[in-house]
Amino acid sequence: MKPAPLAPPLLRRMAPLALIAGLLVGVALPAVYRRVSLQERIGQAPIWAREVATRLEATAADRPRLWAYDRPTLAAIVRPVTRGVLGGQVRIDTARADRVFISGMPRPGEVAGWAPIEVGGQMIGRVEVRLTAESIRNRAVLLWVSANVVALLLAAGLFLIPLAAARRADEDNAALWQRLEDANATLEARVAERTAALRELGARLVAVQEEERARISRDLHDDVGQTMTALRLRLTTLDATLPADEPAREHVEIALAAVDAGVEQIRRLAHNLRPAALDGLGLAAALRAHALDWADATGIGMHLTLAEVEPPATITDVLFRLAQEGLTNIARHAQANTVWIGFGEADDGWQLTVEADGRGLDPNRPKSSGGLGLVGARERVEQAGGYLDVTDREGGGVTLLAWLPPD
Repeated sequence: MKPAPLAPPLLRRMAPLALIAGLLVGVALPAVYRRVSLQERIGQAPIWAREVATRLEATAADRPRLWAYDRPTLAAIVRPVTRGVLGGQVRIDTARADRVFISGMPRPGEVAGWAPIEVGGQMIGRVEVRLTAESIRNRAVLLWVSANVVALLLAAGLFLIPLAAARRADEDNAALWQRLEDANATLEARVAERTAALRELGARLVAVQEEERARISRDLHDDVGQTMTALRLRLTTLDATLPADEPAREHVEIALAAVDAGVEQIRRLAHNLRPAALDGLGLAAALRAHALDWADATGIGMHLTLAEVEPPATITDVLFRLAQEGLTNIARHAQANTVWIGFGEADDGWQLTVEADGRGLDPNRPKSSGGLGLVGARERVEQAGGYLDVTDREGGGVTLLAWLPPD
């Protein structure tokens, strides 16, 4: 899959980030500075009001009637606030009159604080101190301008630098992807050639293997089978010539039973190697004969659904060997009571299913496992261009499903 360009999603992500960073630096930082500085100045106003009130309380205690009219004394008391760095305004009110004394000029951006004047437990007046905050606001404006310049540069850096890097990366990725596609096209052509060669080789190997199986089956049937048959005839003749009470008759009968068992074993072995029905009657007949023989030998119930169609010889061999291996594995591991075998055309190809109830797959087994026989069967199926799935059967048991292309 071709990689998606990096620039568009990066643009969508970096634009909000740059905007947030710009707002934080250009708006939030000056606002926080102004608020903190104003809070500090606001806290200073009550302190100075309390300081002036304390000194006025001492004067009022000494001159209770004249303290509010002694303007030189009041001016001296409030001078530290109205002059110098603070440059504030002080207003004094009494219980009888407001603004009996005001000193200092009003200035823009003032913050106020006040304190009561008490003598003998009674409030005889109050002091209001107004401190200018103009310098704080001026510095806040200067900081706001500077912060906005920095915010613009920061937002531009956060937005443009990664975007330029992403676009260069997209260009490099596009060039790399083009080279990869060219190499992949070349590789696919070579793989297709190699796959075709391997498939042809696999078909030849299967054909050679089946020819060898057929030869061995014929040799077993013709040579070993005839020899065993001749041996049985001689033992039968010997048994007929012996008197009825001859002790050796028992050994002859045992030998005859052994020969009969050997003949049956040779017949089954020859059938497993290459059933005569596979060449003479086709896949469906060979599957039916083998399945019924297997059911008789194992005592497991068998249900067959076999289409009377004949696939190509190479596919016939693969499907028959697969059914053989499936039944062998069921007999060994499945502890089944019933087996279902189906064969026919499906999905523009050939499909074989072998199902059995009983035990399912071991959940701890590797996914690709299934015994050496099934591994070999899977390789055969894949070499023929098909696939093989071995899964748990619904309701318990195992399902083996193989599909092969038409040819």
